[in-house]
Amino acid sequence: MRRRLLLYGTLIAGVGALIYGGYWWRYAATHVWTDDAYVEGAIAVASSKVPGRITKLHVRDNQPVREGDVLAEIDPRDYQAKADQARAAMAGALADQRAARSEVPLARKTTRTQIDHARAALGSAQVAVRSSQSAVLEARARVEAKRATMAALKADVTAAQSILRKAKLELDRMRRLVKDGFVSRREFEQAESAFETSEAGLEAAQRRRAQAELEVSQSEAELQSRILAVEQAKQRVMEARAMLARAEGQVHQVAIKEAETSRASARLEAAQADLAYALLQLENATIKAPVTGVVSKKSVEMGQMVQPGQPLLAVVPLHDVWVVANFKETQLARVRPRMKAAVSVDGFPGVTFTGTVESISAGTGSRFSLLPPENATGNWVKVVQRVPVKILLDSREYGNPHTLRTGMSAVVTIRVK
Repeated sequence: MRRRLLLYGTLIAGVGALIYGGYWWRYAATHVWTDDAYVEGAIAVASSKVPGRITKLHVRDNQPVREGDVLAEIDPRDYQAKADQARAAMAGALADQRAARSEVPLARKTTRTQIDHARAALGSAQVAVRSSQSAVLEARARVEAKRATMAALKADVTAAQSILRKAKLELDRMRRLVKDGFVSRREFEQAESAFETSEAGLEAAQRRRAQAELEVSQSEAELQSRILAVEQAKQRVMEARAMLARAEGQVHQVAIKEAETSRASARLEAAQADLAYALLQLENATIKAPVTGVVSKKSVEMGQMVQPGQPLLAVVPLHDVWVVANFKETQLARVRPRMKAAVSVDGFPGVTFTGTVESISAGTGSRFSLLPPENATGNWVKVVQRVPVKILLDSREYGNPHTLRTGMSAVVTIRVK
């Protein structure tokens, strides 16, 4: 009886072993697994962009924060003063630019007015020259006419003198004849009247000649005045041309004003950039959470002096974690992206998380280590390498508040069939 029970027990144990062995053989044929796996996640390091002293600290270790929440504040007074100074400089540059812009049309209008005035003055002076030249010609004609009249009057005086001499001779002859009684008293009186008439005619001719000489002198003086007026008009033409040249030379002042406007605009842009930089520095004095997550590894305290780039704390976004499983290279022949995976985390026994193979690393872990292996050396020993595989977890399974933490150990099983 005992031998029979032993036989039955051995038979049952053998059948159980075969069943168990078959199960594991089939399981190994359809799955690959590894316990070299860890929960990973992005770690955002919050650091200062500006130097200064911490005046306010708004978070503590392991505190949940949202993106944009204020973590700490640096003393902003220095940066506020720089921002005010930059704002004042920008206001001054803006005023300079407006003044320069207003001067450009004024300079252009003033220059155009001066040029037009100079051209008008030149035209007026040229007209005055032509008018003066015409007046000179007219004055010369009058002088010639007066001289001709004076010559004629000189001839009249000569004729009147001749007539007077003749009348005097006739009067003297009549005076002798009337004494001797050869002529009548009446004839003597006629000769005497003719003499007086000739004498009056000579005096009138002499007066007309004197008046003509005076008119000639006046005409010659007028001619000289006209000639002087021509010279003065020509001088005004030269002055008007010089004024026009100066006015046209002022055109470059417009270009200078435009260049000053460009320089003022450049200074304004520089002042705006300085103000934007100062405001950015002032904004950077407030340190904000770069992502939504949990504060970890806080190394900053109140009153501490910090420098740009100095790590102050870390923010871990637990809503976005994944698993990196380091499979042996001999296990990856049948692993492909989008395959389903089961993840067991040591920190949560009895709980299995589902995931999906997202990608396979481009190299082994040892190849990306600080000291990569040198397999060309003489003491090389072949070691099976491990290749990281990224597993994306179903976000609905690890809940909120999040249960998984980066760095936790895990066991990953991938169904390859």
